[in-house]
Amino acid sequence: MKWDDSFAIGIEAIDNQHKKIFEHLLAIEKSVAKRDPWHILRFFLGQMSEYMQFHLAVEEALLEIVGYPDRGSHCDSHARLVDQIASLEEKLKQSATGENLVGFFEDWFVRHVLSNDREYAAYVKREFPALAERQAA
Repeated sequence: MKWDDSFAIGIEAIDNQHKKIFEHLLAIEKSVAKRDPWHILRFFLGQMSEYMQFHLAVEEALLEIVGYPDRGSHCDSHARLVDQIASLEEKLKQSATGENLVGFFEDWFVRHVLSNDREYAAYVKREFPALAERQAA
């Protein structure tokens, strides 16, 4: 799976972070395809996990700042994702295979970003148009 501009939600800072998530996903995908040793795959998953936590924190701060009405539900989905990633990391330690990692992240991206993130992006664009038009720092 590769980044496509159709994935953009129209908030540049968040779109740039989503592109970075794609870079991490590509590293995992390549590692799985090459059948890298488990410790290399675990490194890439750790990198993805750390970046995801950063990204989710930024998103949650944005939702708080703009007073997004459904932020509780959105943040709950983030908490579930963090738990799922921790579970994947644990399974990787036990099985030393990353076959399900790529599918998991691709599925999450399509479901969460193209649905839930677009909902809050529409709210931000409607209620705070200048914020959505700002260039990322």
